[in-house]
Amino acid sequence: MGVTAVRRRATTPRQWGLLAVSVAVLAVLLFPVYWMVMTSVVPSQQLLTSAPPLLPPAGSVSLDAYGEVLTSRPIGRWLWNSALVTVGTAAIAVVVSTLGGYSLSRFRTRGQQAMGYTLLFSRMLPGTLLIIPVFVVFASAGMINNLWAVVLVNVAATVPFTTWLMKGFVDGVPVEVEEAAMIDGCGRLRALWLVVVPLLRPGLATTFTYACILAWGDFLFARTLMPNPSGWTITVGIASFIGEFSVDWSGLMAAGILSMVPMLVLFVFLEPFLARGMAAGSVKG
Repeated sequence: MGVTAVRRRATTPRQWGLLAVSVAVLAVLLFPVYWMVMTSVVPSQQLLTSAPPLLPPAGSVSLDAYGEVLTSRPIGRWLWNSALVTVGTAAIAVVVSTLGGYSLSRFRTRGQQAMGYTLLFSRMLPGTLLIIPVFVVFASAGMINNLWAVVLVNVAATVPFTTWLMKGFVDGVPVEVEEAAMIDGCGRLRALWLVVVPLLRPGLATTFTYACILAWGDFLFARTLMPNPSGWTITVGIASFIGEFSVDWSGLMAAGILSMVPMLVLFVFLEPFLARGMAAGSVKG
């Protein structure tokens, strides 16, 4: 007991140091979110000064900005459009990425590898380079002001990375498990569905989360392909708070806080799968 107590006392300063560093890093990372909340509940004239207060002044906190945003802007419609685009993009990306990642992992032909590197290279192309041909293609197909156009473009932007992401998870599944299922009479696709996919739940959750984040935060494609305000997503709607001569800072930050809620809920539900995936990776290492 005495030796254990000495060891614990010897490591205490190091633990306190790590805790202090962690708190400092967390404070730096969360300060922008705190300032968004601060800006949404404190009148702009009290913050737009040379020395803005770090804490809300007494009696100045108000939720009027949230009420104004919810009543004067179609926030609900924007959130619904974003939800449709996000869920559609994530669902399609998970299916395509799983099949693509499985193909890259299990079939090591030259053509397969060339296709994989082509996907990876396409992810390096900036959206600003692709937006004009994308607009021309969807305009020719009559799909401007169609949410499916935004979904398909986001799928094309997401799949190149998520395919390689899923390949890494498929590589972690022993081939022998799959071969045993095929010996028992399963075809390759059935073995993939019944044996491999259940073992890929952390990878599926990671892919789904990444696709959701990318689609939810998309502005370029949504703004270009959905010029009608009734089809705006939340990111495009938030940009409308920035006028030509003035900016509604309180409304802008209030809308920004509301737009963060769905992603926080998503992380809460998927966190067990994401944590399980990190734990599995550490065990394999």
